[in-house]
Amino acid sequence: MGKIVLYLVLGVGAIGALMQPWVGVCLTYLFVILNPQHIWWWHFEGVRPVFFILLPTFIGFAIALIQKRLDFDIIKNKRNFFLATLWMFFVLSYFFSPYIGKPSPYWFHDPEWVFSLANKIFILYFVACLCINDEKKLRYLVIIFVISVAYLIYWANAQYLLLHRYGRIGGPAGPSGGSPLKDQNAFAMLFVVGLPFFYYMGWQFKKTIFRYALWLVIPFGWHAVFLTGSRGGVLGIGVTILVASLRSPRKIIGLILIPLFIVAFMWQAGPIMLERSATITQYEQEGSAQGRINAWKAATRMIISYPLFGVGLSAFGPAFPDFSDEKPREAHNTFFQIAAESGIIAGLMYVLVLWSSIKDLLRNSKILRGQDNQSELLIYLNEALLTSIIGFAVCAMFLSLQFYEIFYYLCVLTNSVSYCSMRVKIQSI
Repeated sequence: MGKIVLYLVLGVGAIGALMQPWVGVCLTYLFVILNPQHIWWWHFEGVRPVFFILLPTFIGFAIALIQKRLDFDIIKNKRNFFLATLWMFFVLSYFFSPYIGKPSPYWFHDPEWVFSLANKIFILYFVACLCINDEKKLRYLVIIFVISVAYLIYWANAQYLLLHRYGRIGGPAGPSGGSPLKDQNAFAMLFVVGLPFFYYMGWQFKKTIFRYALWLVIPFGWHAVFLTGSRGGVLGIGVTILVASLRSPRKIIGLILIPLFIVAFMWQAGPIMLERSATITQYEQEGSAQGRINAWKAATRMIISYPLFGVGLSAFGPAFPDFSDEKPREAHNTFFQIAAESGIIAGLMYVLVLWSSIKDLLRNSKILRGQDNQSELLIYLNEALLTSIIGFAVCAMFLSLQFYEIFYYLCVLTNSVSYCSMRVKIQSI
């Protein structure tokens, strides 16, 4: 039965993607975020769902391009220039790497696989930006995200409450273990960037029962982060709560989030999370934190030695022994990882993407609230994105997230919200 449902979804989705490529974009991000192929893996044996949807999506996109149904003004902004430049330096660092091709026991990821992944991420990003160009499509893309995060919150809690799994819990990975969410830190970050959507989108509902139903997910999301044992996740949640409390539509409700989270942490965090959190300020004595500092020092030396194209895409591990006597590891900092592997310009582009996104969302907030024909979807989605991206930026200080696809998904939403916000402004003139 599950296989039949899968083939039905893929078949209908493929037809929809041919006719309307934005449908394919939404379905692709469903598979990217929810990862059903790793949850119900037995139904997906021998099936490549993302490829099956992307192929007709690109064909439909090409048809729309030929028919001149695409508005390229939607991608004409600084953020997309920064992202395109970042993509270019990823490609250049792959071809001009001094380490790719050299044998080493410290290849954490196959460079050819990473190169292919990077190209797929950026192609999907720009196709998505051109396709998600109005509020209707934007709403569907957000619904995909909210449903996916809600289910994964349930999944994480079920592992502990129903299946009695203990220790640090990562995301669903299936027998292959190839899921991008299997790492506990990456899994925690999904909830960091996802929970602000539940808070702000809840304000859209006039009926309190629907609003509270969305808000009820939030404490379970906090518990999901506690189950991962991720210190960066707890820090990211703390930052998003602080931002939400300061920018809440009703300040008193926003401020209540802070004591509620403190109570939830003290009551539900568990011994592993409490012990790991206690070491945040004791980095000199804590092995994991000290390892990160050593990796950042090695990354700095790589940047100085190879400032233009870096040591090569995915070559941080093989290069590590030439720049440090410590055990090779990932940088565990997105800026250092990008700058060391792909050059200082690439690292700067990443920082500028974050900076321009936050700047645009702050500008959008003023535009949307200053119009008579306000769009509640755009207003609350804009605030959710602002909170999520700030939370992501905090988590990215402790994780290597240069190919974390949810970040690029947030950039797609930011691009669409910014475009729709400017249209609202123009229509009001």
